[in-house]
Amino acid sequence: MLLDRIFQVLDDRSRKQAMASADYWDERARTRSGFARSVWHSETFSQAWDARQQEVLRAALGPVAGLRVADVGCGTGRISRFLAREGAIVTGFDFSPTTVEAARDESAGVERLTFEVADATSGQLPVAAGTFDVLLTVGCLAVACRDLGALRRSFEAMAGAAKPGGRVALLEPIHDNRVVGRVLREPVQAWVDQAHAAGLTLVQRRGMGFLPVRMLLSSLDAPSWLVEPVFGAGERLLEAGPLEITADYRLLVFRAPGA
Repeated sequence: MLLDRIFQVLDDRSRKQAMASADYWDERARTRSGFARSVWHSETFSQAWDARQQEVLRAALGPVAGLRVADVGCGTGRISRFLAREGAIVTGFDFSPTTVEAARDESAGVERLTFEVADATSGQLPVAAGTFDVLLTVGCLAVACRDLGALRRSFEAMAGAAKPGGRVALLEPIHDNRVVGRVLREPVQAWVDQAHAAGLTLVQRRGMGFLPVRMLLSSLDAPSWLVEPVFGAGERLLEAGPLEITADYRLLVFRAPGA
């Protein structure tokens, strides 16, 4: 089992560039189950990771009840369901048709939640301008964007769909090296620059996912009694000092122009 998991992780690593295509995520949605469809191979670590992301997003966004929220790159709808259960009116977008089908299946019975096939890297979303109070991406753009041009178009798509003064929030694995970088390997400042070019203003920034712990636990089926305290200790280290460089994910919250 452990050997199979190691080979699966290595296969994913060797196919990093393929992650920018809908075909990769179509296959992943068909061949995997549970959190492994869109998060980590380890179910126990994914549960802890999911809970932490929800905590970070609650702190960043505040109450979302009644707000129109777009989950851009929604995958199988994990974050979309969380937001809908928090009271938001949610539309999840993803460029993988099979993944969108899986999101609809996994979200059956959840109110205020719809899913559509759409690719933000094209430069627009299939909605009227000024539709959403909040647009959110979680672990999407770092794999869907092959270059800064695609990132710029994604920011333009989200900025155009945001209400005046609305927010665009990213929780993304932003790295500029081959070891832990995903498809798009650019520094945080390059992301901020592309957002600014799309008319967005940075208003909040923090790290999430202490990288040494994430790399250790995300591919192993360690028991929850071990995962939860070790992961929690890593997150406290991130919050206690200037250690953002050791974060796997970065939270960047931008404000759209207007009221």
